[in-house]
Amino acid sequence: MGSMKDALKKAGFKATKDNNERKHVAAKKKTDAQKHQEERNFCEVCELIQPDVERFVHRNPTVDAEWICSACVDKNEIHDKFRKTHQSDFAKKGRYRREFGPTRDKKEF
Repeated sequence: MGSMKDALKKAGFKATKDNNERKHVAAKKKTDAQKHQEERNFCEVCELIQPDVERFVHRNPTVDAEWICSACVDKNEIHDKFRKTHQSDFAKKGRYRREFGPTRDKKEF
């Protein structure tokens, strides 16, 4: 005894579309809700997703990370002169602030 598919084929029924046929899907456009995916937002120190992560090339021997959020940078007392990027959501909107030492101006980047 064969399968139901074989029985329907013998009866004269045909599949409406081929199994290997796929629809062409166009690339999606980015929305405002997906803009957070363009920038790096994972802090390597606290291992959390933060909106204020920047890249620091520092000389602090207790911290072995480059992408650090502002809270971890303040906690580990890393000066803002070691910051190399201005890419976070907070920095772009002008809300990036530091508690340890002065915050560099966005014109310096």
